[in-house]
Amino acid sequence: MIALCTYGDVYPSPFATAGYHLAGAEVPVAVSDGTVVIDAVLFRPNRNIILAGEAKSGTNVEEIQARRYGQLKPDQVVIAASLIIREVGDRHLQPLYVCLVESLERVLQGLGRSGLACPVLAVGEDSIEHHAAPFTDQDLQTAFADPLAVPGPPPRIIPVDDESPDAAFDVLVLPALVATLSHQRSQVSVLALAEQALPHLVVFGTRARNRLLAKIDLAARRAAERDPATFEYLRRTGTRDHAVVRFVRSPEEAARQGRTQVYQSIARVAGKPVRRRRTPSVDQMALFDDLIEELQQAHEVPEDSETISDEGEEGK
Repeated sequence: MIALCTYGDVYPSPFATAGYHLAGAEVPVAVSDGTVVIDAVLFRPNRNIILAGEAKSGTNVEEIQARRYGQLKPDQVVIAASLIIREVGDRHLQPLYVCLVESLERVLQGLGRSGLACPVLAVGEDSIEHHAAPFTDQDLQTAFADPLAVPGPPPRIIPVDDESPDAAFDVLVLPALVATLSHQRSQVSVLALAEQALPHLVVFGTRARNRLLAKIDLAARRAAERDPATFEYLRRTGTRDHAVVRFVRSPEEAARQGRTQVYQSIARVAGKPVRRRRTPSVDQMALFDDLIEELQQAHEVPEDSETISDEGEEGK
């Protein structure tokens, strides 16, 4: 769903073309018999149309959840997702289910038992097809009138959730730390680090966002424990809402010929397990195979042919 409403991706973007954008992720909304957590809120502001998207990676539809999607009211989602309404007129909301094509029959059966009539997009290896109820937005109905060709399986745009292993957050946080370090800043808050490591963080509901922030916070602490010569973790305090990572040293302080080696040492240290903590189950050094090249390019060197040649020799 995110890829379909994002311009410039390898996937086609029919939602973006129709005027939709991702307005929320993991957004909880209270209904009469409980709470439904909307996977993705897509919003078309020029027509006040809201899509409450549920993404199914498996075969089963939770019937209680589906019935709750049917109870949603536009104004409830406007408030929960903090949507800004600029156009006068009625607001419209439609649930939308997205599933894998091999699960389509089971998903349709589950929705039928729940009584929820909504569009269903079945995602395959080479196309996306529209099934079940029509879209209330005629532009989307037209966009999905025929199978929508796609170049392959859906891209992984948000790579982690609050249940992802520590290593998944470590490999997001270290490049964000190094990118900040290369700009010669003295410190960075965990919040700023999280927003850099997870560009979609701002659209998450409060609970999901706080869980992700906690995971980023722990990853920042681990980075400091692994490499205290470069990073220092400072806990949140009564006057500081978020923890901070202070940069003890910066490779940018080194001579040009030595800067690359300092960045390389940061990557090497990142592969070492933190003492008194469980060693990550994946090979950290393998995850950083591509990081060295990024670190070497983190700072633009003036176009001095002799200097560049020297650094090239160091890199070799």
